[in-house]
Amino acid sequence: MHELSLSYYFNSYQILMNKLIIVLVTILFFGFSVKEDTVSIKVDTTSVVGKLEPFWARQIIHPTEFLLTEWGKDFVNMLAESGAARQYIRIYNQPERAFRLDDSGKITYDWSHFDQMAEIILATGNKLNVVFFGMPYELALYPESVKKRPYGGLVCISPPKDYVQWQDLCADFTKHVISKYGWDQVKDWTFRCWNEPDHRGFWHESNQKEYLVLYDHFAHAVKSVNPAIKIGGPALTSTGTYNNPENFKFFLEHVANGINHATGKKGSPIDYLAVHTYGGSGGGGGPGRDFPDLDYMLEQQFRLADMRDAYPVLRNVPIHIEEWGISSGGTTGVSTRPTADVRNSEYGAAFLTSLVARHIDIRQTNDRLLDGFTFCSSGYETIAESDFMGYRTLHTKSGFHKPILNAYKLLNRLGDNLLRIDASSANQHITSFATKDENKISIVVSNYQHDKIYGEGQSYSIDLNIKHEWKPNAKVLINHWRIDQQHSNAYTIFKELGSPKLPYPMQVDAIKSRMDLEMMKKPETLAVRDMKGIKFDLPCNAVSLIEIEIY
Repeated sequence: MHELSLSYYFNSYQILMNKLIIVLVTILFFGFSVKEDTVSIKVDTTSVVGKLEPFWARQIIHPTEFLLTEWGKDFVNMLAESGAARQYIRIYNQPERAFRLDDSGKITYDWSHFDQMAEIILATGNKLNVVFFGMPYELALYPESVKKRPYGGLVCISPPKDYVQWQDLCADFTKHVISKYGWDQVKDWTFRCWNEPDHRGFWHESNQKEYLVLYDHFAHAVKSVNPAIKIGGPALTSTGTYNNPENFKFFLEHVANGINHATGKKGSPIDYLAVHTYGGSGGGGGPGRDFPDLDYMLEQQFRLADMRDAYPVLRNVPIHIEEWGISSGGTTGVSTRPTADVRNSEYGAAFLTSLVARHIDIRQTNDRLLDGFTFCSSGYETIAESDFMGYRTLHTKSGFHKPILNAYKLLNRLGDNLLRIDASSANQHITSFATKDENKISIVVSNYQHDKIYGEGQSYSIDLNIKHEWKPNAKVLINHWRIDQQHSNAYTIFKELGSPKLPYPMQVDAIKSRMDLEMMKKPETLAVRDMKGIKFDLPCNAVSLIEIEIY
């Protein structure tokens, strides 16, 4: 105990001194720009401007094959319990595991492996986003074309040697899930054809023309079973599409005007356009950028929407963001890309809540039909050697929850009704939104600064005022939840303990004691006559949730 305390306080002192040096250097070179400016935010609880759906609460199980392990089951439960997954969970249907060939050469499929995975997800109340991915070797044109999966597994990424066989596979799966789970369940699922066909690691020679053939036969097969099933594609890579937008246009042109390879008719059916957009590449910034950036992600999404809208027949087709993250490269860590540290810290929480705030505004003022925000925690594909390696994950090797997971917990506390909210200035860093339910008002305020990845940016004073039709004798309970360097942040404690590669039990306990969503201060009870504006300071890359419970 004594050894832990000395180490803890010595490291805390070092960190405090480092922060002081950063502040002094900033003042020396930039003057007193770090002063706290005030942002006034007014919330009108009498003005409901719409419903808030948890559009951000979708997740990917990556790698899919881990879903049936104890770790995978615990992970799914954690996603549901934290509110990180409240709508959909994405998995591959893994047809290579279902393929059966009898002695007479007859092909059949046993989808019981998929059913085991589906039932785990459905038990959490989530729906399924099913990606038809993986070619049985017996159907493959190039059976030697494989993708290495985690821990030695392989999946064939070849086109089929016979597209009628691929079509039969897709139809068989569709018939199976409708028969087993019922139309009332499956009608809310989404089906997608393949993953990142512009990536050599996912599709043989990244041949996009061949992918169009694959998509057409997939679409024809699924729709022939039930035309109301929601299908989508092409789910191209984020950076690849940004650098080569013609790949996305190529797909749009085909589904709008091309000759369908399965039917010979014009165009192909599509219910949503699946895209991947990240805030950066390979653990760092996007093309020509030093740091990950939410604005870069939004730029990608608007460009894709503009390309879609160039085709009148596609303008009402929604775009689903079926992969997003602060930066791509799920297993690129801080050892090779220092900027990947943003995936360890409070930066991730500010990124997520600012993303939600920006898209709430987009939906209200200039709806581009952007939906289905699915976080890709693919950093679990490689065995972690230690905690907080900078991988794109929600928790670490020792089970420490990251600040971004606490942001999901925070968002899970919101009400269903969106309220009118006005800020005193168009501050580029501060975002806010508010909700209410029957007896609770909730306000989320974020200070996100994309290029201040170590929290060295400007702090702001927030002046929060609430307009409400209070009952004369009403009382309120005010809760202030906070994610910053000192609250809801296991990573800070981990660093203060010297970033142990293999933390011993007392260190694990110390880190876990601070890894959940925490309050800024003790709850405060007030009579409404005594309630004035709520004021607080919001550091760089921090998030506050103010809850006002009325009774």
